[in-house]
Amino acid sequence: MPTKSAPAVMLFSLLCGTSASAAGFTVTLSPTDPALRCGAGVTPTLSFGTPPSGTKALAIIFWDQQPSKLTGRWIVYDLPLSTKALAAGKVSLTAVAGGKAGVNEAGQQGYTAPCSAGRHDIYIDFYALKVASLGLPAGAPLQRVHAAIKANKMLEAKAHVTLTIK
Repeated sequence: MPTKSAPAVMLFSLLCGTSASAAGFTVTLSPTDPALRCGAGVTPTLSFGTPPSGTKALAIIFWDQQPSKLTGRWIVYDLPLSTKALAAGKVSLTAVAGGKAGVNEAGQQGYTAPCSAGRHDIYIDFYALKVASLGLPAGAPLQRVHAAIKANKMLEAKAHVTLTIK
């Protein structure tokens, strides 16, 4: 089984957008989160900053960029506006902190950890949505959820960490 080496880059919380009123809208992931280990049985622990005024719900997509492909590993949507963090939980949960989990590109509902050897750029996209619900059931596929998010997003924040699996 592959093992994770020390992160190559420290975590940065980044704001995408130029609105000064959205300056506190952030997402944070620790580069030592146990969920980043191959075979992890838990979801990542994430913390969130304050969403912009007018936000009705929140969503996240956990992306894994490798040199040859981009994989959606975890999709959570319809999170209540009161959500300030996502604690580690079972990888197969269909309900997460009052929101819903979608089916990732591994064909699993919930989270799958990165395992293939090589460099992984992990991105967490955190979305402020202008609707209270995307109108999708739990278990919706990544492509449907992503399209609905893009159609209803007010603002997006990103976190990034790089790791190498040997």
